[in-house]
Amino acid sequence: MKRPLWTVALILLAAAVPPDCHIASPDTEPAAPAAAIATGSSGGVYNQYGAAFRTAAGSSLDGGVRVQSSTGSLENLHLLVNGEVSYAFSAADAAAEAYAGSGEFPTGAPLRAVARLYDDYIHLVVARDSPVQTVADLRGKRVSIGADGSGTALIAERMFEVSGFASDLHEVTVLRLGLQDSALALAQGHIDAFVWSGGLPTSAITALAKEMPIRLLDLGAVASAMRKRFGAAYRVGSMPAGTYPGLDDALPTLAVPNLLVTTTRVPPDAVRALTAALFASAAAISRTVPVAAQLNPQTAIFTEPVPLHLGALEFYRSTKPES
Repeated sequence: MKRPLWTVALILLAAAVPPDCHIASPDTEPAAPAAAIATGSSGGVYNQYGAAFRTAAGSSLDGGVRVQSSTGSLENLHLLVNGEVSYAFSAADAAAEAYAGSGEFPTGAPLRAVARLYDDYIHLVVARDSPVQTVADLRGKRVSIGADGSGTALIAERMFEVSGFASDLHEVTVLRLGLQDSALALAQGHIDAFVWSGGLPTSAITALAKEMPIRLLDLGAVASAMRKRFGAAYRVGSMPAGTYPGLDDALPTLAVPNLLVTTTRVPPDAVRALTAALFASAAAISRTVPVAAQLNPQTAIFTEPVPLHLGALEFYRSTKPES
């Protein structure tokens, strides 16, 4: 008796499949991928914020949360544009470049914003007894401006530009070290200063201030020049007294907003769920990352020039009180 051809085909298929292989039924839903977020370097606020968010909110999102460390904003944006992550922390100036299509992103990127999180404050750190009082005094000195691919490096180069340095920075010995390596190099006397862009307080700088007497430079004049030259992503900020050991008075400095960004490739439902989880977990995150307490739906929507993602916009509209 001959078997029907479809029966023979099924027998052959079964023989070809290894015994430990599971064939999903047509009704089986594929597992949701983790929400992958590019953060930043060890000791920095991006990295701590991302890790705390994963702990506080991961179980509330399908697939959980995966965080990826990096050198900072520019690398994060490249990871995002290349599809290696779905979300990224970024300083507003770097995100504006990517969105507009300039600098390292000449073709522009399909960026959308999830939220304005908090403001970064620029730290220009020297030893307490250093003769350096202004950015101009760094001529002839050894300065770490942040790792390649970091938002700190972008800001440092612009600071030097508005302070009259040559574009090739040959007037200073430039090192491109991450935050932890910069702090160690200053403590060991291998550099004269380093630049860091981060939230307040940054734990690595707090630790350095406990190890050696440090001083932060007044960057109020530089901040005004940066705003005039590069736009409204920059403003004059004030670092409160007591932020770090030895900082007895409030200090004018350069401030820049930080955004959580995504792309138009991420579906609105996924972005709305992550935005809701971000706000729901803010209080828990702020216990270890104080800047998370600044997250506020009334200010989080100000992400210009990067427009809000439709999913984030739906979340904010849902939180608006009815009149």
